[in-house]
Amino acid sequence: MIRNGLIIAAAALAAVVTHAAPARAQAPSAEVRTWTGQVYQLADPSLEVLYTIMLPGKDEGPAPSESAPSTGARTPMLFGSTSSISQFLDKQPEPLQGHRQGEAITLRKEGAEIRLPLAGIVALVFARHPARSTLPPYVAPTYRYSAIALLDDGSRIEADYVSLGTTFLRGRTAHGRMDIPWEQIEVVRFTR
Repeated sequence: MIRNGLIIAAAALAAVVTHAAPARAQAPSAEVRTWTGQVYQLADPSLEVLYTIMLPGKDEGPAPSESAPSTGARTPMLFGSTSSISQFLDKQPEPLQGHRQGEAITLRKEGAEIRLPLAGIVALVFARHPARSTLPPYVAPTYRYSAIALLDDGSRIEADYVSLGTTFLRGRTAHGRMDIPWEQIEVVRFTR
C-alpha cells in the first residue's frame, strides 16, 4: 500500500516536473513538503553536511608503573575548590564542529550503492517504515528510509535504503535562512 502511494506520488511529481522543464533559466529553487504537511519554497537550495573533528589529546607521557605507591608522601594531592584546581586537571580539547556543502547523495538498492549528483536530481520522494531494532529505545532509529529519485534525463531510481546522516537542506525563504533536516522531508522538488 505504501509502495502504491509512492508510485502515485512519483508519477504526480513527474507530471509537475515535465511542465516545469522550460523554466530552467531561473535561479535554482526547491519546493519541500515535510511529513507534517508543511510546504516551503526555498531559494538557492543546498545540501549541507555536519561533521565533527576530534582533536588528539595532549601527550600525557608514560603511565605510572603498577608498583608506584597510591598513598603516602609521594602521592600528589590537590586541595581547594573545583574552579581553583581545574587548571591542574587534564582537559581534552573540545571537538571542532563544522559543515560543508554536499554535492551528491547515495542511494542503496539490494546492497548496491548509487551515487547521484545533486545537480542531476529533479525530485526526491522519501518513504519511511518503522524500524525494528534490538537497541534500547533511546538509541534505536525510529524509521528506516527509502527513496525514489527522479533525474533530469527522465530516468527514475528506486532505492530501498537511504541514510543522509546529519545532512540537511538549506535555503532562503522570504523570512530568512531555513535549515530542514532530511528526515523531516517527505518530498523535495528542484527547479533550475
